[in-house]
Amino acid sequence: MKYIVLDDEPIAADYLAELIRENDPDANITIKSNPVDAIEVALSERFDVCFLDIQMPSLNGVDFAARVKEVYPKTNFVFVTGYSDFMGNAFKLDASDYIMKPATSDQVKHAIENLRYLPENNTSSRDANEFTSPYIKIICFGNFDILVDRKPVKFKFDKTKELLAFLVHRHGARCTNNEIMVTLWEDEGHGSYFRMLKKDLVDSLTKIGCNDLIYIERGSMSLSHLENISCDYFEWIDDRNKNLYKGEYMSQYSWGEDMKPFFEKL
Repeated sequence: MKYIVLDDEPIAADYLAELIRENDPDANITIKSNPVDAIEVALSERFDVCFLDIQMPSLNGVDFAARVKEVYPKTNFVFVTGYSDFMGNAFKLDASDYIMKPATSDQVKHAIENLRYLPENNTSSRDANEFTSPYIKIICFGNFDILVDRKPVKFKFDKTKELLAFLVHRHGARCTNNEIMVTLWEDEGHGSYFRMLKKDLVDSLTKIGCNDLIYIERGSMSLSHLENISCDYFEWIDDRNKNLYKGEYMSQYSWGEDMKPFFEKL
């Protein structure tokens, strides 16, 4: 993979590059300390991952990422900074990770292994023959998204994606239709619209071979086959990695924002 490491402190940039090499020995790394020089390079050639400091003269890391994203929207951004103030802005750019300085090798390893977008020339770390079903990745920390075989799933309606997000949020628990409607619209009077969303959800997942992901029975529905899903929220629930939460959870949905006190308490 191609990386660019940007930090206005050369020692910090070199240190971060070493951590990357520890976890990706074949990494192709460009190191920059001047953000103005770095943006010229980053806009002229595509990098798989940008490790960025935030507080820098001339151009901060968030603005740097925003400009790169306009040209290369599938670039992964990992912010490595001593400030938590910019966390919200970072995840609005669909950042892969947000690491507080000083970075550790384990943190960099986690960031590399959980990139939002896999490199275009890297189909998977697994052999293609090992796939027996689509690879499903669900991202909850930051903006909610679902990727199947590394491609974002498209739905006919934006609200369909929110319906799926709520089922993911319930972690396989059965959700009544009324409960879902109250969450999505804050009242129950949307039966016909809800049935349309449910059909769109099933049809969209069926087209990509994931029709078993949703279990439907009379008056309720739930997420199914959780063991086949890679999801940061599920890892957090199972206590496998409490560091995954960075201050944002399904941030495009108001009911997701309401979960912040719960996460921060734990």
